[in-house]
Amino acid sequence: MWQELHLQVRNRLEVIEGVAVEGDDRVAADLARAEVPLLVTAVRVLLEGHRPDADGYCRTCWGRRWWQRPTVPCRQYLLARTALLDLGLDSREVA
Repeated sequence: MWQELHLQVRNRLEVIEGVAVEGDDRVAADLARAEVPLLVTAVRVLLEGHRPDADGYCRTCWGRRWWQRPTVPCRQYLLARTALLDLGLDSREVA
């Protein structure tokens, strides 16, 4: 099931990226109007899960041992921030 879900999301992102990079201006603008709000919502939902709890630990991530939790910002939050702010992370590096 994971593989199927992952492929659906990955394929959708590849289509969006392809049209944005290689599509003509009108198609890219139409795509942006339709897809950017969905992408923003998806990023917000993912990042919301990585907010700190009352003790400053990520509510979603766990360390190598079941009782260890990383402090915020966790690795996933930092990866999302790096990609979103275009700080040199290629999107295919984390795919």
